[in-house]
Amino acid sequence: MRSVVALSLIGLLSFACEARTAEPSSPKPANQPALVEPAPDASPAQPEPPAAVELPAVAGVHYLELVTAGADPNAALPMIIAIHGLGDTPENFRSLLARFDRPARVILPRGLDPEDTGWSWFPIRARDANVEALAQGIKHAADTLAPAIAELNELRPTLGKPIVTGFSQGGMLSFTLAVHHGQLFSAALPLSGWLPPPLMPGPDADPNASPPIVAFHGDADKAVKFEPTAAAVRELQRAGYRVEFNEYAEVGHMISEDMYGDFLTQLREALARIEAN
Repeated sequence: MRSVVALSLIGLLSFACEARTAEPSSPKPANQPALVEPAPDASPAQPEPPAAVELPAVAGVHYLELVTAGADPNAALPMIIAIHGLGDTPENFRSLLARFDRPARVILPRGLDPEDTGWSWFPIRARDANVEALAQGIKHAADTLAPAIAELNELRPTLGKPIVTGFSQGGMLSFTLAVHHGQLFSAALPLSGWLPPPLMPGPDADPNASPPIVAFHGDADKAVKFEPTAAAVRELQRAGYRVEFNEYAEVGHMISEDMYGDFLTQLREALARIEAN
């Protein structure tokens, strides 16, 4: 089944994550329900491979850059790393922050492997029973992203350390980057993500080396289930990590209006901390 991620900007914009076929962004009336899951196609057509869009690359990772709130692209700006989910693209996922009202440099990295009409970060889905293989895929993607992010932070005029966020696969990578490459970041804001047990930090890990993490998750999520994420958050908290967890009743694998509003509040607070230093 395809799932649509929807969020409220001026209207409602939708973009695909954990998707088999990416949905085009389309404005909708503000009072229209944001959360929809279309029925599977009776006889789906074979998808076209992703178009060969020329994006810049650093350390082997292609990315799209977006400057928000009319900021000068050559000015020193806070950096936000926004990581898309399965089957999505940076061009589509830019909807998350295209109308953000604070000056920032948004880096939208592209997944490592083609996935139907979009891209994927790792081949195993969160619903798969092989959690060890899932964790290995997440770790490989995080270890690939980390040096690219570090290099971009040096190449582009940047204030402070980047903030990392992402949805679904991007949420899992946000958790993993915060815990295993925490020295790179000032904050992590995972949306509908998870940190599988094999990726939990070991007893010698230093929680103070990781940034504050604020996670957002719907309790009706069937793609990245709620309770394993809640359990991962509790374990991180017991280990001394600074983690907040926001849950949303009857919200599935998507970004609801309330979730999006809370996410923007936390993002603005993280940016304010960067600008204050």
